[in-house]
Amino acid sequence: MKTLNRIMNLTLMVGALVITSCDDDITERNINPNGVNLEEGNPSFLLTDVMVNTAMDVGQKGYSDPLAAYVQYIQKDSWATNDYNWEGDGWEDYYNNLRTAKLALERSQESGLIFHEAVAMILRAHNFALLTDFYGDVPYSEALRGADEDGIDLPKYDSQESVYKGSIADFEAASQMLSNNMGNLETFSASQDIFFGGDAEKWVKYANSLALRYYMRLSEKDPSFASAGVQSMLASPLIDSVDEECAVSYLGISPSDSQPSNGLSGTPSNFTRVKPCTTLTYKLQELDDPRMSIWFDAVEIATTVVAPADMPSGPSTFLEIVDGLRYINTDSLASKNLAIYSPDTWYADREAGLTMIDTNSVYVGLPVSNQGTEPYTYNLNPSPVQGGGNIHVSLMNPMFNELSGPNLKARLFSYAELCFLKAEAALKGWGTDAEGNYNKGVEASLETWGLEDEFADYIDNEGVAYEGTLEQIMEQKWIANFSSASEAYLDWRRTGLPDLEPGPFARSSVIPVRFVYPTENSTLNGDNYYSALNNLEETEHTDDVPGYIQNDTPWSKPWVLQGVDQPW
Repeated sequence: MKTLNRIMNLTLMVGALVITSCDDDITERNINPNGVNLEEGNPSFLLTDVMVNTAMDVGQKGYSDPLAAYVQYIQKDSWATNDYNWEGDGWEDYYNNLRTAKLALERSQESGLIFHEAVAMILRAHNFALLTDFYGDVPYSEALRGADEDGIDLPKYDSQESVYKGSIADFEAASQMLSNNMGNLETFSASQDIFFGGDAEKWVKYANSLALRYYMRLSEKDPSFASAGVQSMLASPLIDSVDEECAVSYLGISPSDSQPSNGLSGTPSNFTRVKPCTTLTYKLQELDDPRMSIWFDAVEIATTVVAPADMPSGPSTFLEIVDGLRYINTDSLASKNLAIYSPDTWYADREAGLTMIDTNSVYVGLPVSNQGTEPYTYNLNPSPVQGGGNIHVSLMNPMFNELSGPNLKARLFSYAELCFLKAEAALKGWGTDAEGNYNKGVEASLETWGLEDEFADYIDNEGVAYEGTLEQIMEQKWIANFSSASEAYLDWRRTGLPDLEPGPFARSSVIPVRFVYPTENSTLNGDNYYSALNNLEETEHTDDVPGYIQNDTPWSKPWVLQGVDQPW
């Protein structure tokens, strides 16, 4: 895939075209006297801007944003309590992208640029789909009409169903537009098309793959619609290799185009505060998964619990470090109110007020929502200071501390995801060869991280060798989606898999299922906002946390979850 090349210059060139409110008239707001007139905007530069911003949003949500903690890839040990105290973000960014995509679409149509027009349709549909993924009903049909002759300053919120199905229709229409004109398309410069280097056939496959993703997104809510769509897409060209996936390398010039939470473009603690989550570390250890060493760093000083007679300095010693290993006396556990961490018992132990000791000898993570306001104290940290270090908990692999690198990418759509979608569809009877596609998905994920030589051994491991269950497919898809947390989250929301639950210090006993609308929506577009709230379904958890407007809460169900058993 292409790197985020020339981003800074391109962004400056189109900066005047990025609008800050979905209710503004783009002909009257944010006028830059040194910018480009809207009528002169170059579609290529406009589309590059949308690609960059879409990739950075997916990348940020994928690695260190709270979504990565929601799906228990990471936890943070400072300035975040991992208790699901998050309302969500991205609303303004998505609408900024949509305004730029609309302008690119109009300029492409005016200039007869079919390739650019199709790409604009795909990017517009993707950003609308992301909006409705996270929020529910959103301004859609009237959202970008502030500059029309019948300009609408206060757009209605369209149903989530109409946004999903409208986006799918746009993916399919754009794919067909490109396919029908293949061989007669204008050039899209490789330096400007940072997704696919100007390769129209890859854009066709990407559009079809996105349509497949969103048909499957509706598979529980509207199975008849989803079934027909999935079967149609499975007969269409789709992403067919790791080389064809949409994964954009970080440029590493500024914080806005670098690996999220690196310690070089901000403060060192941006990196050190991000820790592996035990949900992931113990699952990878159980499966003997080689991706552990690629994603995590070995703990600086491991812990072992031994009988009194085996303490280096004698049976009366409680704790000591000898030759890089910390020893703890088993006789001290009860008196010190300690318990050894186990994935099966730790939650109950913490509810009982016990303090966890993690004896994993290589990769030590943080349990989800384990410590309340002081996660940096975990595993008897001898220097428990917010923002400080913890020699008894692993860091992420040092590569994540860099600005850029060969494995540091914003992964918008991986070949592994495509394979797991096909495997799941086959289990439903909508496709074929569930086992073959499952195996390809595992292999593709390993290849993505440079571990393709490990596949032959790994696929035979207990728990990895194909067993024919949805649980196993979704578990491996969850692992493969590491650094793509938004898709892992939306998969979990749709299927309830893997079986994730908040820790004992979370705000609610269940994981949230949506983002809360920006507060200003209740005043700037109040009538339409309050009308949209009527379409959210209250649940037994809606009132778990006070302070929200009516049922505009993270635990109110949008249309796609109403009448569906999952995720809770």
